[in-house]
Amino acid sequence: MIARKIARRYAKALMSIGREDGKYEQYGEELAAFTSLVQGEKRLRSVLTNPTITIPQRQAIIKEITQRLRLSPLLGNLLHLLVEKNRMQYLSDIEFLYRELADAAAGRARVKLETSHDLSPQALEKLARSLEGVAGKTVIMEVQTDPSLIGGIVARMEGMVFDGCIRTQLERLREALAKG
Repeated sequence: MIARKIARRYAKALMSIGREDGKYEQYGEELAAFTSLVQGEKRLRSVLTNPTITIPQRQAIIKEITQRLRLSPLLGNLLHLLVEKNRMQYLSDIEFLYRELADAAAGRARVKLETSHDLSPQALEKLARSLEGVAGKTVIMEVQTDPSLIGGIVARMEGMVFDGCIRTQLERLREALAKG
C-alpha cells in the first residue's frame, strides 16, 4: 500500500511536468525503456537497489545509462532522485502507474485479450473497434492465446471483464445443472 502511494507520487509528478511541456509520451517511452533494461538485467537491478553501494556510485551508473540510452535530462533527474532517496525498488510501479496516467491523458484503454486460437488481423480490428465503442477510447490490445478457453474470447479492460469463452459457458451450464 505504501509502495503504491510512493510510486504514484513520482508518476504524478513526472506526468504533471510532461503535460506542461507536452512531452509526456516521450517520458513514458524513456521510462519504459529504462525500466525494461533494469528488469532484464538482474545484476543492474541489484546494484541500483543495494544500499551498501554508495549513492554517488549508483548515480554514476545512472548517468552512464542515461547517456547511452539518450534519455532526457528530466528523466535522468528523476532516476538520480530515486537513487538518492533509495526508492529505485519502486521503478516498475512508477512506470506502470505513469503508463496508466499517460493512457488516460491520451484517451487510450489497454485491453488484455485471451483467445482460444490466433485471430485474423481483420477479426482483431473488428474487435478493437467494438471495444473502442464500449470504452469511448482508442484501444491498445495485448493478445494471448489460451487453448483451455476451448473457443471464444476473454477481454479485460479498465477493471471490466468481457467473458465470451466456451469454457465459462460450460461451467455456468454445469452449475445450473447441479442446482437442479
